[in-house]
Amino acid sequence: MTTKTEDLKLNGITVDEGLNELLSAYRVQEAKSDTAVPADHPVIVRQRRISENTQGLEGKVKGSLGNSIKANEEQADGIIKTLAYELAKSETGFKGELKDFSDEQVRKYLTQAGSALGNPTIGNKTEFKKSIINLAATKPGDPLYDSNSALAQLIQYIATQKDKESTRINYLNTLIAEKWTMPEYGIQLQEKVGKAFGLPLNKTATASEALGDINRKAQLEAQMYATKTEKTYLAPKSQMDKAA
Repeated sequence: MTTKTEDLKLNGITVDEGLNELLSAYRVQEAKSDTAVPADHPVIVRQRRISENTQGLEGKVKGSLGNSIKANEEQADGIIKTLAYELAKSETGFKGELKDFSDEQVRKYLTQAGSALGNPTIGNKTEFKKSIINLAATKPGDPLYDSNSALAQLIQYIATQKDKESTRINYLNTLIAEKWTMPEYGIQLQEKVGKAFGLPLNKTATASEALGDINRKAQLEAQMYATKTEKTYLAPKSQMDKAA
């Protein structure tokens, strides 16, 4: 029996509802009137929030280091516990205090993050601790700080997890990917995704390819949006519109 497109569901919501959420997260919504000032691109707004979260987490790392640039064993342990605790608070709403956060819980959340990032170093507390101690500079912002290190990757992951819209986007993408390969359902889902985002998808396109393309285009659109902001060396947009 063929599934009707209007009956397509994504774990409690319709596909259309889910795609509308993604459109709002990836595209600037049309202004309601000629006088309305368009908001910043949603990708930029989201990146700002994540950047603020990142700075907050980096501040906690700096706090664990004190005046040190490199971490010793005790400081590395403190950094790991603090970051795992922050991840637990954002993902499960952990309400306890840091001092009550057990080593077992630390390892649990490191394993989870390591799996999500595909980085086994983060998932192994012993190896992760070694990687932090071996950094030329553990303090974020230092010229020798490695922004591609396992530590930096974990900080960025937690900063993103703290942003509720970002976790919602990831969840919707996961639901779409799970249902993409289902017989009949997947074909209709693919058509809806393609239509919503104006993508002429080939029927052999995978969910990873389609969703990756949507994300890349959103990033490019955000950059282009930023170039359209008014500059002191350019005539005001209102003036240019009149000249046209």
